[in-house]
Amino acid sequence: MTEIVPSTGVRALDEMVGALPFVEFFGDWEAVKLLLHRFIVEHSGALEILITQEFGALDTTTLRRLGRNLGVRPEATLSRSFSLQSTVELLRGALATEASVAAVVDPYLYAPSDPSGYGELTPITAALRALGGRKAVAVFNRISRFGRRAPEGGTYHHHSIPVIVELSANAAAVSARIVKHPSLPPRQVLFSYAEIYGERVRGPGQQTRLTAWTGLGG
Repeated sequence: MTEIVPSTGVRALDEMVGALPFVEFFGDWEAVKLLLHRFIVEHSGALEILITQEFGALDTTTLRRLGRNLGVRPEATLSRSFSLQSTVELLRGALATEASVAAVVDPYLYAPSDPSGYGELTPITAALRALGGRKAVAVFNRISRFGRRAPEGGTYHHHSIPVIVELSANAAAVSARIVKHPSLPPRQVLFSYAEIYGERVRGPGQQTRLTAWTGLGG
């Protein structure tokens, strides 16, 4: 397994997750996508982005803003898939690329509408497991269409990802909550959008004050 750790660049979040090379973020989709953009800038030049969407998910204006704030020119290899089978092929193909870090975005977009057909997702999860054994991997996933507080992909996926973090958000801040971790109980951190964007925050006391005015704590 790789010794590289997929850092988000958000200090409170990285410290909560710890130095583990395979992690998934799911939940509020806009917050997940914003964290994806920060992740891209953090790993510029060493990153392969694997997106299960014909178009969308990435916003160049957001990438430019993050790059400007962090003094980085965002660079990554981008590949897209358009079906369940092409997603499997995309993930398997990533095993042979030179990129040391992979961002896997929305891997179960083409999941069946009937949960009884979720066995069709097994090859995707198996390919994700193989990729996570070779590279540093961060999965950016949606909430399951069949239940809150769980990522899309079904039971096999849930058991295959070592670290799962749920993101919740409102207009003021983002909450990150550990759903699954090999050595930590459920816990939560709060951080501002300014921290994701790499912009100046008010001061060291802001992190604890967030709970009082966001309604995301507890």
